[in-house]
Amino acid sequence: MTNLRSWLLDEVDETRGRLKTQVLDIVAPERRGDRPGGGSSITWNLFHIARHAGLALSVLTGELSEAVAQLDRLPRSTAAGGGGLEEAEQPWCVDLDPLLVEAHLNTVLDDVRSYLVEVPLEHLELYPEVRAGLELAGIAPDRFGWLWQMWEGRPASFLVRWPLIGHVGNHVGEMLATRNRLGLSPF
Repeated sequence: MTNLRSWLLDEVDETRGRLKTQVLDIVAPERRGDRPGGGSSITWNLFHIARHAGLALSVLTGELSEAVAQLDRLPRSTAAGGGGLEEAEQPWCVDLDPLLVEAHLNTVLDDVRSYLVEVPLEHLELYPEVRAGLELAGIAPDRFGWLWQMWEGRPASFLVRWPLIGHVGNHVGEMLATRNRLGLSPF
């Protein structure tokens, strides 16, 4: 079991390291809202993965994570009713401060790491109270029914594998492609 914990922590750390060194250290905050060739901006992707991971932590722990509580520091329209969970970039994203979003994501990733360090690994086989967690976070089933369906009836290990790790890694790849379309590839 300790090998599993090490693997999970390595995934979080390595993905976070790629994000920092290959995206955030290269793309200036004022360029992170750019969308060359369409798609989503870096700022959107940072916010989007923070929203999903923060929400998953709340479901896993049964209480609002610090990161979800922090959403009050962002413009009201962003967090209302699950804003940021959408896959497509929303028009209000232009109101997000890239540095505040980066700080928010760092809090989420710190929380993810802490959770993975502390959670008894046998708890990953349990089924969290998804409905209660989503309701606590104010995620409406009529607006985000697809998320309710994707998460309900799944063991905690699914929420670790997807919103806490896999989803983050997928969007880091998307941000690398955006960085390249910005003409900022270091290679």
